[in-house]
Amino acid sequence: MQHIKYLTLAAMLLAASLQHTALGKHKSIRQPYPQAGFWVTENKPGEQSTTVRYYANSNYLVSESVEPSRLDISRVSVRKYLNRKLKMELDKDTTLQSAPKLYEIN
Repeated sequence: MQHIKYLTLAAMLLAASLQHTALGKHKSIRQPYPQAGFWVTENKPGEQSTTVRYYANSNYLVSESVEPSRLDISRVSVRKYLNRKLKMELDKDTTLQSAPKLYEIN
């Protein structure tokens, strides 16, 4: 009898997780994605600043900066701001042109 309870609970959790992943597959039209590269933010507990790292597509760290306030990346305007900064950092990066592309390496 106890096994039936656990199996029922497991089935309910599986159904809920499948429904959650199915809903997450549709990307919002408002979601701004960078053209190249990506950025990562880090908020440390107790600090009011945000560390932002900018990477090229090949996982190469292009630059790192500290924003004086906490950035809320759930806001579209903040993601657009970070995408603009990423583009500027990638344009400034002189090693990006000389680095071989991953698909060009034999």
